[in-house]
Amino acid sequence: MGVMDGAGAMIRSHYALLPRLDLLWVLFYLAGGILGLRLMQLQIIEHVEYKLAAERNRSQIIYQTAPRGRISDRNGVPLATNRPAFSLIYMPVLPRKRQKGLDLRPLAEELGKELKQDPNELYDKLQQAMREEVAIRLAENLPQQTMFRLSELKTLYPGVDLIMEARRYYPYGRFASHLIGYMGRMDARAWKELKLQGYRPDARIGRLGLEGVFERELRGRDGGIRMEVDAQGRLKRVLERVEWQPGSNIHLTIDAATQKAADAGLRKSPTGRGAVVAIDPRTGAILAFSSAPDFDPNALLSSDPAVVKKQISELPEFNNAISGTYSPGSTFKPIVSAAGLNEGRIHPDETIYCPGHFELGRNIFRCWDHKGHKTLSFLMGFAKSCDVYFYKMGLKTGGAAIERYSALFGLGAKTNIALRGEKAGHLFGPETRASVRRSWYDGDTVNLAIGQGELLVTPIQMAVIAAAIANRGTLWRPHYTERIEYTAGRPEYRQKPERGGEIKLKDSTWDLLHQAMGLVVTDGTAHRAAIKSLEVHGKTGTTENSSGEDHAWFIAFANRPGQAAEIAVAVIVENAGHGSDWAVPIAHEVIAAAYRIDEKKPVKRDGAPGPVRTL
Repeated sequence: MGVMDGAGAMIRSHYALLPRLDLLWVLFYLAGGILGLRLMQLQIIEHVEYKLAAERNRSQIIYQTAPRGRISDRNGVPLATNRPAFSLIYMPVLPRKRQKGLDLRPLAEELGKELKQDPNELYDKLQQAMREEVAIRLAENLPQQTMFRLSELKTLYPGVDLIMEARRYYPYGRFASHLIGYMGRMDARAWKELKLQGYRPDARIGRLGLEGVFERELRGRDGGIRMEVDAQGRLKRVLERVEWQPGSNIHLTIDAATQKAADAGLRKSPTGRGAVVAIDPRTGAILAFSSAPDFDPNALLSSDPAVVKKQISELPEFNNAISGTYSPGSTFKPIVSAAGLNEGRIHPDETIYCPGHFELGRNIFRCWDHKGHKTLSFLMGFAKSCDVYFYKMGLKTGGAAIERYSALFGLGAKTNIALRGEKAGHLFGPETRASVRRSWYDGDTVNLAIGQGELLVTPIQMAVIAAAIANRGTLWRPHYTERIEYTAGRPEYRQKPERGGEIKLKDSTWDLLHQAMGLVVTDGTAHRAAIKSLEVHGKTGTTENSSGEDHAWFIAFANRPGQAAEIAVAVIVENAGHGSDWAVPIAHEVIAAAYRIDEKKPVKRDGAPGPVRTL
């Protein structure tokens, strides 16, 4: 009985093990199946991918910057182009495991000596290349001698190499620098935004002016060379070439000769500070756009970081042409005249007497000519820029009407030129004062009548106003783009003139304004603006400046006899005194250049006095 019980127990134990063995076999076959599927995936499905990965392990892509789109003037003169340049690159060619133990400091020290750069900054760049696993530029636009010395390092350090690519170049240096702008490296914020658009961490982007506005259009599609790399990181042979695609070309409305005259005039001025804006009154196309002090964008592309840092620290980025706000002084008198004449408050034949000052209550307001202009009517009051005449006519016209016409001419609002940083200036009048719960007095009207007080304008606003007077009422939105030649088959873009507003005045008002501004040049304060074969109309101005010498203003337009005006210009020279002394001669040269008239000296008329010191 005991034996039978033992046998039964063994049988039961045997059958109890059978499910467990079956489970083990199932698990065995399942593991084998999974292993087989994985082998199939590796050998068949992912074969191409791993082949490419292996290829990448023995090759590196050397990216080459595409030629940036050219910027040229209306006649095809190149203002921003490209030229071949050598760049030093570093490629993290070693496997990741070996990279962890790689000491890059000796390389950074060697490169620092040759490039005259901070070794710590170079070390950070090398580390960045390791982290990003991409080739990175360590220096650009290398001089030939430096390039030859660096070529020796290629044999000592894996991953170091020299490549040739297209680099930005500005043939005329400081020419229209505030309009054209400059190229610079991306900061961390820009890199975060642009890396998804295909930018590399060492890419340069437009940082100011047109280079920034048209960054997407000007930027091409980079090419590159896939190179075979040996175990020491040396380039062996070309495996594949990827052609670059150049950026789109921008053709400007700028006229190089006119721009050159504007730039030169400001540089020769006593302070070298100010702005010149010249516009075609027929379309609003900008012919010249100059702000001083200016800069050479080529210096910001130097291979010497110390030079670049110095240039950036001293870079005069403030654009006086669109961001500088000034009192307009007597250049505002055309608007006061338009308001008074059009509203019937000023009668052209009515005369006033100027003793050199004007009394209003207990206050005395002086004329710029303390001796006085004696008896004057509208035309000579305007031509001589008599302050007393405008004090009295301003009071007759009224501050409210002057403010209304100021807004009609576009003051207090941006011109909407497609550039960053434009200011709207500040409107001055009873309504503006009421908006801040302040009272308006006759003394304010007197100040407003000669363009002083709280009224602020920009040079581009005054150029638009000069153009509007020239064309008898059209406020154009100023533009600098003539056309864009897109790449990749995209249709060419052509800029169409855009009206920004319309000033509706009586024909008699326009006639008197033109006649008065013509007399300013022929018989008044701006005789130095006269040019043979042209009819030049203008208005000088001097702006009081509480922090220094007065600012010199001049606005003008010019036409051939019997033809429409082709240029309107606004000039301001900071701290240069009277408008007739410096602003007028600059405008003279700008207008002469626009019409291609070669005049070495200003016109002298019989019996004309020397330089007239006036508002």
